[in-house]
Amino acid sequence: MVKSPIARILLCLAVLALIGVTALALGTKQNFTTIDNGRKAIATKGPSVVTPRDVRSDAGLKTIAGNISTYPYGVFFCCFGNTISGGGSGFLSTQFWEAIPFTPTADATVTRLEASVGTFGGVDAGAFQIQLLADNNNSPGDPIKTFDVKTEPTYGSCCTLDVGNDKAGISVTKGTQYWIAITTSKKQTAFAGGWAFNSTDMRSHEVASWCSPTDTYCSDGGKWTVGQSGDPLPAYAVLGN
Repeated sequence: MVKSPIARILLCLAVLALIGVTALALGTKQNFTTIDNGRKAIATKGPSVVTPRDVRSDAGLKTIAGNISTYPYGVFFCCFGNTISGGGSGFLSTQFWEAIPFTPTADATVTRLEASVGTFGGVDAGAFQIQLLADNNNSPGDPIKTFDVKTEPTYGSCCTLDVGNDKAGISVTKGTQYWIAITTSKKQTAFAGGWAFNSTDMRSHEVASWCSPTDTYCSDGGKWTVGQSGDPLPAYAVLGN
């Protein structure tokens, strides 16, 4: 596990700057590469334009859980995060998913999920999902709600978020653990991208990872594995009333 998140980010960016094209040997996609056996995604080219987030989009909603920055030009960190993969991109043959637990401090109704997922490019529209999951003995359980994302930003850009809205609302209970997850279809898809980290909290937190099939890069295929992030958490928000 990563012991120093800031040092890891600075080291990665420094190495990429020094060895240039050689770094792309870690992957085969222009402007993107992966490390940590494919589990961490790096955009080797930062954003040329930063699109500020419209904070009015969340007007009237309360934050049930999340870590998204309120600074419109730095909602999340553009260029380093967890890999999300459908396993059929050619760039990545292993599927990688990620989930973050949260526990409401009061009974609430979830109407909106937000996440900082971007694509490496290609024909992948609608090929990943934001999911609200039940808990299964401190591990991600069955889906409560799945939102198909049909238009995602490019990984390495900022600050557009992926959003799932549910007007009817989903009831969550005080003191009960739930999970927000970024997944793909279990059938391989062409999606490859990353769930960008946020730096609003530099501590390591509990997370769950899923991969398939069992291979060099996936030791326990088809199962959620719970552990410590080591890095900052990916940017996310669970909103409602």
